[in-house]
Amino acid sequence: MIMFDFDGLSRREVLREYKKLRYVKNNSSYFLYFIFDSGECVYVGETSNIFWRVVKHKDKCTEEAVIYLREYQDKQEVLKLEKHYIRVLKPKFNNRYCLEGQLELFAA
Repeated sequence: MIMFDFDGLSRREVLREYKKLRYVKNNSSYFLYFIFDSGECVYVGETSNIFWRVVKHKDKCTEEAVIYLREYQDKQEVLKLEKHYIRVLKPKFNNRYCLEGQLELFAA
């Protein structure tokens, strides 16, 4: 999968670049992100605070992992994209959401 419209950063780079979000409680934008390890997508997620989300994903991010992310203004768009990519890529850390009916709570 080629991520043309996404920034590809290491975990350390994400934490450094988005450090300003450390104390933000109500961010008005949303991030769609993919964690790739050894060329394989291992997780797809969405968040309004990429800094804290990457902090919590320490177990999913090795030093070699690349995090591709893109910022959006529309939460519904991000949720639809997340659902789509989880279904298509079937990342190993999203496995409980890849089952039939698991993502139906979000309208297509």
